[in-house]
Amino acid sequence: MSRRLLALILALAALAVLAPGAGAATKKRVFTPAAADSGVLVFKVEGLAARRVRRGYLERRGQRRAVKAGRIREAAGGGVLRIRMPSAWRARAADEEEDRAGRARLVVLMADPGDLGRTTCGSASVTQGLGNFGVGSWPGACWRPYADDSPFNQLLPRRPRLDPRSDAIVRRVTGWGEPAELRAGVAGTDGDWQHPIYYPDGNDPEFEVHCVEDWGTCEIEGMRVRIPDAAKPAAGSDGHLTVVDQDSGWEYDFWQVRRKPRGGGRLVISWGGRTRIEGDGLGSDANAAHYGSLAGIIRAEEMRRGRIDHALFMLVRCDSGRKVYPARGLGLPCDRSAGAPSQGTRFQLDMSPAEIDALRAPDWKKTILRAMADYGLYVGDTTGGTPWNIWFESGASYTSFGRRDPFVSFAREAGLRRSSDDTYYFDWASGIDWRRHLRVVDPCVAERSC
Repeated sequence: MSRRLLALILALAALAVLAPGAGAATKKRVFTPAAADSGVLVFKVEGLAARRVRRGYLERRGQRRAVKAGRIREAAGGGVLRIRMPSAWRARAADEEEDRAGRARLVVLMADPGDLGRTTCGSASVTQGLGNFGVGSWPGACWRPYADDSPFNQLLPRRPRLDPRSDAIVRRVTGWGEPAELRAGVAGTDGDWQHPIYYPDGNDPEFEVHCVEDWGTCEIEGMRVRIPDAAKPAAGSDGHLTVVDQDSGWEYDFWQVRRKPRGGGRLVISWGGRTRIEGDGLGSDANAAHYGSLAGIIRAEEMRRGRIDHALFMLVRCDSGRKVYPARGLGLPCDRSAGAPSQGTRFQLDMSPAEIDALRAPDWKKTILRAMADYGLYVGDTTGGTPWNIWFESGASYTSFGRRDPFVSFAREAGLRRSSDDTYYFDWASGIDWRRHLRVVDPCVAERSC
């Protein structure tokens, strides 16, 4: 994809999120610079209720650039907001005089108080907010990574073609035992093997990537990537850390972050890769199947919305030593390959919407089950022990910045009890006859060749 086309996509994405969802009432506040110096505009942001700030953008001579809502919220209530003009806008001192005269302005869209907490999006899309994410302005319920035709974003038919080995694979996987519970509250502990996701901006320090494993060519070796100084890898042994560069459109996935010096420098990792955030989500190299690290991860905002618009990432004890589309790599092989799933195997929950609705289960659990029925689960890695599982986003995405893990908040609101180890357990798997209701979809469905 050309840089010009990518710039157009990101620009359209930014403009798309400047308009509120259908039915959402908004109020526009406009601020002119109180000062301008060396390309930095200074705005006195007075009278803003931080909780009501939806979106913002800098406007000058008919051009717009998104401003992260989190930055505006932090300055709300009478604070000062400093914004560096895009390099393409910086020119002569005369231009700065024009900016002081009001040629440049900050536009802030405010939610109506009655609309707070309401989700009005129709379907999820990669364009829903991309370019405006950051600390305090994390992706909302209406966003999902990757293109609509990514294998992770393809809806399954109610009766898809099945893999000829479906019954044998289901028997093998369910024979290992019940899937593990999902956990919240493990950020910063050695029990966090999940994926923290970060969205840097131009003020964050730059790191040069260095891969230390001798596995051939590490595709991101020597690349320079901006990462927030406070960003931390997951504290478990996998040490995952993912960065989405919204300017370039690249998602960088790091496995086993070993050294991340304060203020930038050399980022030492075991291995990693990258994929396009608006692409198919394939070809990265921080998990066994070489999916992007955002692929199939459940986010707290999706759970609050009560709808997950993508397939789920599935871990299994071991694999067959083979891979099928969309996987491009292998995990830990089973001692016996008979009936073992391959990397890329797509499972589906064979339950109708009415059957799921009729379950005596909490709404959050039904949200997960509907995603399994509508989109399925792709095997993407191996555990070496746990029978099988799915993944939440790591709470480190938030706690690294001193913010509360949204899954912990969600667990409390859902009435889950905190265990003695300060962890909340989501029992999403009990009460389902998995051997009866799981099936394996033929890879040709994801390939769209059958």
